[in-house]
Amino acid sequence: MRPVVVLPFSSQAKAFCGEARQMLTDAGFELRCNESGVRPDAEELKELLSGAFAAVAGTEQYTADVIGSAKDLKALIRFGVGTDNLDLDALRRQGVSVGTTANFNSVAEFTLTLMLGLIKNLPRLNAAARNGHWTRFPMRELGGKTVGLVGFGRIGRRVNELLAGFGADVIVYDPFVDGETVRSLGAEPASLEELLEKSDIVSLHLPYTPEVRYLIDAEAIARMKDGAYLINTARGGLLDEKALYDALVSGKLSGAALDVYETEPVSADDPLLGLENAVFTPHASAQSLETNYNGSIICAQSIISVFNGGAPVYPVK
Repeated sequence: MRPVVVLPFSSQAKAFCGEARQMLTDAGFELRCNESGVRPDAEELKELLSGAFAAVAGTEQYTADVIGSAKDLKALIRFGVGTDNLDLDALRRQGVSVGTTANFNSVAEFTLTLMLGLIKNLPRLNAAARNGHWTRFPMRELGGKTVGLVGFGRIGRRVNELLAGFGADVIVYDPFVDGETVRSLGAEPASLEELLEKSDIVSLHLPYTPEVRYLIDAEAIARMKDGAYLINTARGGLLDEKALYDALVSGKLSGAALDVYETEPVSADDPLLGLENAVFTPHASAQSLETNYNGSIICAQSIISVFNGGAPVYPVK
């Protein structure tokens, strides 16, 4: 009987490339795919994982109950980088090897796209031209601006590299990265308070944990420069959306761009969506063709490595 690899994330199953599927089948694995078009609930996920050696995780919830039912599971590889939908303690207790993929370039490029689109007033300019209006909204330039990166992992560092060509000054808050490392990469370390007070643009790149829920709340926004901009391509729970709404309506912030939200998908009647000084995208920053291809290959490599006694390509400790 061949070991089973489960692809339970219906909305992303088609993104898992044919070459990666072939790698797994050539290595002797059987693929079990959710092609329903619907994300599985807990009971459906338990059924999918029954008897499986490995799973390629999307955004479905891997609770202790789900993990406990998957007695044969040895590898769980996230098709992405966020692990807030995984009960890592339960996975460790059960001896499951956990890994992620690498989407840092796609997310970093998308962050820069949102940043530029926002300060250039691109959504308003686009709407004006489409409606036959020759309205020219004011724009800002990145050159000479201070950009604060909250989080300096692979994504934050790539954003820093991309910003170098624009002549922006980058400051960084990351309690897990020492100042010498930050300086060696051309940025300056700062406390969170200092970053908020000095930055013309604040961009979030932290993983989500309950400890950092609403890291950017009304008090944090009050510390920001009047007229500053806020970008979030990390996780929705980092940001108090009600406080953001108030700041955008009052003019405290000139604009915001969000790719992630505390509740996804966002309700169509969410008052944030009615604001003209904000840009919204549907958690799409990692969905480049290149990232999906490379992520698929990394998932396959990680599963094969664990099967042969090794570790995932990007292990989660």
